[in-house]
Amino acid sequence: MVNSMTNTSEDITMKREKLEEVTSFKYFCATLSKDGTSTAEVRIRITMATAVVARLSRL
Repeated sequence: MVNSMTNTSEDITMKREKLEEVTSFKYFCATLSKDGTSTAEVRIRITMATAVVARLSRL
C-alpha cells in the first residue's frame, strides 16, 4: 500500500516478485487505508459491537 499523501509510486519487489498494491489491509487487528482515514475501521468496529450487543440481549 502506498500512502496517497506522498504522490509517489514505485514498484516494490520481494524475492524478484512485484508486490501487489492494495487500498487497505489489516495490521495488528486494525484496518489501514490508502487515504489515511479510519472510516473503514470504525464501520468494522461498530458492526462487531452491534453483533455482541445482539448476543447479550438474548440473556
